[in-house]
Amino acid sequence: MNVGFIGAGKMANTLMERVDESDHATITAVCDVDEEAAREAAEPRGAATYTDHETFYEEGDLDAAFVAIPPFAYDDQVTLAAERGIDVFVEKPVALRPEQGRETLAAIEEAGIVTGTGYVFRYDGITEKASELLADREITMFTGRYWSSLLASAWGSKLDLSGGEIVTRTTHVYDLVRYLGGEIDRVTAASTDRIGTPEIDYPDATTATLEHENGIISTVSSAVTSPEWTAELDVVGDDVHLHLDYTTQELTGAIDDEEVRFELPTDRYGREVRAFLEAAHRGDADRVRSDYADAVRTLSLNWTVIDAAESGESAIVGETHRS
Repeated sequence: MNVGFIGAGKMANTLMERVDESDHATITAVCDVDEEAAREAAEPRGAATYTDHETFYEEGDLDAAFVAIPPFAYDDQVTLAAERGIDVFVEKPVALRPEQGRETLAAIEEAGIVTGTGYVFRYDGITEKASELLADREITMFTGRYWSSLLASAWGSKLDLSGGEIVTRTTHVYDLVRYLGGEIDRVTAASTDRIGTPEIDYPDATTATLEHENGIISTVSSAVTSPEWTAELDVVGDDVHLHLDYTTQELTGAIDDEEVRFELPTDRYGREVRAFLEAAHRGDADRVRSDYADAVRTLSLNWTVIDAAESGESAIVGETHRS
């Protein structure tokens, strides 16, 4: 398959390295508004360089495309792929706002293309093992957290460019809670008022309580003032407590008074890229663990949390979002 990339930044290069390892794909085109960045990624691979994604699609003769750009940069990059029947992988978040994502999804569904998205924790070994261990257990609660320092990029400090910490990073934990615990109906949330972080225009810490449709409850917290990266999820249920640590890729806890301990180092990016390329190669969308439609549901949850924290009122997921 001929594969093209829109975006040539840090995340795009991480994904490119995994595509390079594939037996099914060759990177033949790279597009970025920064021509030098596009050329640096393209030339070692013998790929063509573009600065305009419309020309990229017109001339690229592509079977699949990867879109890895900042949230504010989304326009019609994914829609044009769909209109040309090109399977597409979209790094998360898949849009800045849910409304934009739903418009793009309509084009995807009309075209019937294969999609994948960058909810990479779904591909971790500890996620797989936890899902296996929880399969016959009644779950009552999930508690997750994503604590880190400020985003390094200038656009990351602006809510209207990035969606803030929740849309760009803690989204991984919200997605895990959906993936393992089922869809969420109602959200309540609270946040701090940028204590000691004048660089950003959104809260530096937020905690949300989530009511799942199946009766499970969850809490998720995010923070941008931590000196260490923490990405964790705890699961409590019928004689079970599991702790998933995505920084160390360890799964610990207890089931029926028996200790649980697994160290499962995983090339999570390699797995998600291989899953998408295999799905595109075989026309088998079931190989992908997070398609575009699923990622839009996580994005909708993220903005529901943001809005609930600002308003101080509970909110129904997907019911309203500021535009």
